[in-house]
Amino acid sequence: MKRILMTSLLLVTQGTMAGLLVTDISGKAEIEGKSPVATLAEIPDGARLTLAAGTQLVAVDLVSGREYVLKGSGKYVVAADGLRTTDGKPVETKPLPAKNLPEVKVATAKVAQATLVMRSMRKFNVPVLNSPARTTVVTETPVFQWSGVDGAVSYRLVLKDQNGVVWEKTAAVTELAVPRDRSLHAGERYNWRIEAIGADGRTISDASASFSVAPGDTIKRLAELKPAPDAPFGRRVLYAAQLREAGALADARELWKSLAQERPDDEVLKTLAE
Repeated sequence: MKRILMTSLLLVTQGTMAGLLVTDISGKAEIEGKSPVATLAEIPDGARLTLAAGTQLVAVDLVSGREYVLKGSGKYVVAADGLRTTDGKPVETKPLPAKNLPEVKVATAKVAQATLVMRSMRKFNVPVLNSPARTTVVTETPVFQWSGVDGAVSYRLVLKDQNGVVWEKTAAVTELAVPRDRSLHAGERYNWRIEAIGADGRTISDASASFSVAPGDTIKRLAELKPAPDAPFGRRVLYAAQLREAGALADARELWKSLAQERPDDEVLKTLAE
């Protein structure tokens, strides 16, 4: 038996929030009367924000689709019409690719103790379905990936919706993409099965998993938000957060991992990447 201490972050959707969402911070910043600002912190309307010397902070207004880039030292207040300096001067903004984005509210959960029971068991020679599994995808032509099976010469992929088989393919590979002429339907749930086939044509073993395709408006919004690989750090954090809100947990986690590697001292990103 192995005991593991697990730290988690809870992201809850509650409509569209007022205030700003911090997508990048380098240095020290503090909301008056509250704890220091961290990645994905909310700066509520009316809050006063203080940046220490040498600090850079990027915050976005999810409703208006505006992005603020602040450099300290400086003092700011979140006013009804946007972010301003405490002496009333407006702060320059950049437009985001989309606006009226879903809220991303982050609360650090308490450290909880969980128990994981490890039992020795023989290794089963079955395909491990890596992706997509127990997640939402933000494309209508997802790529299926699985592990190889000893003795298998080919694999049969069978994809089903609630009405039956919608696509199947046999190939000697461990990755297949849904062809464009068989595009899936936004908002629908699917199940896929991989059958490992031996040289004698018989099935050695099989495994199945399920996933959902995001609604059409979500796919469109995320396509607009998707940053280039060399996009600023804050834009990539915003995209990962929106993926997570859309239920695309696997895609979000991969991006959190990449972001956490770039900022190894950021505890929020480190936890989200786990």
